Amino acid sequence: MTLARKAVHLDPANELAEFQSAARALITHGLVTERYPQPGALALVRRFEEPLRNEFSRLCHWRLDLGPTCARLLRRPATLSWRRPARTATASRRPFRPETYAFLCLVLASLEGLGNQTTISQLAHEVARLRAGDPAIPFDLTLHAHRRAFVDAVAWLEQRGIFVLIDGDTERFVTAGGDALYDVDRDAAGHLLASPPSVLAGLVSPEQFLDEPYPPTPEGAQSRARHRVHRRLLTEAVLYYEDLPEEERDYARQRRTRAREELERLTGCTLECRAEGQALIGLPAAEPFPAGGAVAQAALLFGSELAGRASGTDGARRSVSSTEADGAWRNVLAVYAGRFTADYRAEPERLRSEAMALLESLGLVITHSGGDISVFAALARYRAEVRLPDTLDV
Repeated sequence: MTLARKAVHLDPANELAEFQSAARALITHGLVTERYPQPGALALVRRFEEPLRNEFSRLCHWRLDLGPTCARLLRRPATLSWRRPARTATASRRPFRPETYAFLCLVLASLEGLGNQTTISQLAHEVARLRAGDPAIPFDLTLHAHRRAFVDAVAWLEQRGIFVLIDGDTERFVTAGGDALYDVDRDAAGHLLASPPSVLAGLVSPEQFLDEPYPPTPEGAQSRARHRVHRRLLTEAVLYYEDLPEEERDYARQRRTRAREELERLTGCTLECRAEGQALIGLPAAEPFPAGGAVAQAALLFGSELAGRASGTDGARRSVSSTEADGAWRNVLAVYAGRFTADYRAEPERLRSEAMALLESLGLVITHSGGDISVFAALARYRAEVRLPDTLDV
């Protein structure tokens, strides 16, 4: 019995919704523990382990691993993208910097030599020892930027339940103000280090990590196209036909009815198909939008103005000249500037820059060197009347 048929026979009133909830947790977060992303998620994954494993393997060629205290979905993407960064556990959810990624790997590696409990100062000592002699990874805890990146890596693991705080305060380590004691979930930590050295041997570029062997047959080519199209729909905000290689573009167009049936059954979301591409609507995003905060709200307002001014027939993209973009921002200021926080009222161009950076990170616009803007079709989804509070609070 295939996974799709297994899902069909789930009780629509209870089982199917819970199966889809477990699938969404794995797609969105990758690692599920007793604490993360919420209590009860791991129990659901365990309940539907077999159909989830089979479905993800069939649709995406993704592997689901379950351990004593966690579940890990190895979500190999279709493409590399700067739009899917890891984000800090802080309220601002800052994208990881390169050194933060390095420290995250070093912290996980340091657990091999530590016990079931550790402190943040012990972690710092082990990280310093492991990177000793490697000038490509500077680690100097007298520098605030390095302490910040190190604490961000530890807090990211704490948020996911790999570290369970027993005493102290993780964040205080940034200012050298104290220590913190943790219980360590070694099973979950081990599942985060899922690639043995043999997998990485011989790789000289990140792109090579995405290479996968398929049989050199028509069936193998179709399997590759199926997996990569499904991965795009599950990990990217929008799949645009013009961005796809020919085989994937043909598969996405010709099999869209089947893809809609399978992905909607898996996730409980809606696959929207338009002339320019497809999008899975309702899957929790890594970067929620619309969202609260001055920058996100300004991006919504500015984006709505840009979508209204976009012109042309260039596939999924429309053009807005730099002059029109300036006019769009003046409209936002004329109506809403009085509602900005004091900092942004004093520096409205900084708010514009940050709002544009957010729209670009979401794949909704591209700014060109001369100031002209390419607006993607998906931005039109956010054109709406917006009712705001008296102040756009950060």
